[in-house]
Amino acid sequence: MKPFKSALPFATWLLRITFAAYIFINNIKGVNPINPESLHFYLSLTMLVLSVLLIIGGFLSKQTITVLSALLIGLILVYRLAIPLPDLIATSTFKQLLLISLSFFFVARGN
Repeated sequence: MKPFKSALPFATWLLRITFAAYIFINNIKGVNPINPESLHFYLSLTMLVLSVLLIIGGFLSKQTITVLSALLIGLILVYRLAIPLPDLIATSTFKQLLLISLSFFFVARGN
């Protein structure tokens, strides 16, 4: 069976929107209430901005914003995965790895 290649643009946009929405929803609670003394606040705020930029990057002809926002999202996710050193076999670890791989997809693919 051959892949349905004409659906690739729709699948890419669906992936972009759901990835950005998950990042946004997951980090919105990190900026409320505003706590400028917390690193978690700044990481969550950065993730909110980058998730919006990931969507905006899809509308532009150049892929720079998509690649940079996905790269920064991936780096923050790797930081959040590595710093607390969670148990290696946990659902949250694999969820984090899934998000890192999605971020890497947009770094490698662009628009």
